Amino acid sequence: MPMELYSNDNQFHEVWPPIQHVAPDSLKNKILFKLRLFFDLQVFTIYCDIKRELKYIKNDVLEIGCGLQPYRHLILREAKYYALEKKGHSSFFPYNPNTIEYGGGTFPFKDKVFNLVFHTEVLEHVYDFTQFLSECHRVLAEKGRMFFTIPFAVRYHYIPNDYWRLTPASIEKLLKKANFKNIIVKNRGSDIVVAFSKLNALFYRIIFRGYNSFLLRIINQVFFGILFIIPIMCLTFSSHLLILLKIGSPDDPLGYTVYCEK
Repeated sequence: MPMELYSNDNQFHEVWPPIQHVAPDSLKNKILFKLRLFFDLQVFTIYCDIKRELKYIKNDVLEIGCGLQPYRHLILREAKYYALEKKGHSSFFPYNPNTIEYGGGTFPFKDKVFNLVFHTEVLEHVYDFTQFLSECHRVLAEKGRMFFTIPFAVRYHYIPNDYWRLTPASIEKLLKKANFKNIIVKNRGSDIVVAFSKLNALFYRIIFRGYNSFLLRIINQVFFGILFIIPIMCLTFSSHLLILLKIGSPDDPLGYTVYCEK
């Protein structure tokens, strides 16, 4: 989730803002969460990697740029979870009283307090890499670990606070500069998955096209929803199979999951 949100400047306008990623904390939200895991391949691949990483953690954990904390339920009860978000986030999603807010810059924690730090789809919204990664390193305990996800093949979003699309080489150099070691950069998806995902995104844009008239919106959604449901389902099922079988080029993925140590 982003650390920075929309600009109040009228010259910036996001026609199709990202959908809020809700935590599965109610029946309705559980259904929405499951549906998103199926249809949103970015979220699905992120979720798979996060679930694998968090399922055994029993120490203090810090999530940076936590948003609505959609992955908090994956953390064991034995672990103590801290959620950090930059002030101003409530302009996009509801305020969560379990979130620690800060004004940017220095994290409001002492040195060497967390065994694990993680963030998902945050780094592309951070303009000053040096300070951000330095703070991540500072709050990690000795031999503590950090992992994060970052998109690669994704549209310009949270305009204008979307700054970077990083390659594995640049990620490694940035982390080494911040004194991280044992760096592993793993691709999420492949070029074929990206192509299928982009086609589906086009279908979604047509189905959910905005109209001032409520009646026109409903007619549009029903007509194009029926028209595109079969290709959307075929492309989505195929993408999940491609991800499972690791088919396609890893050099043009949906994004990357990165693992490193202090």
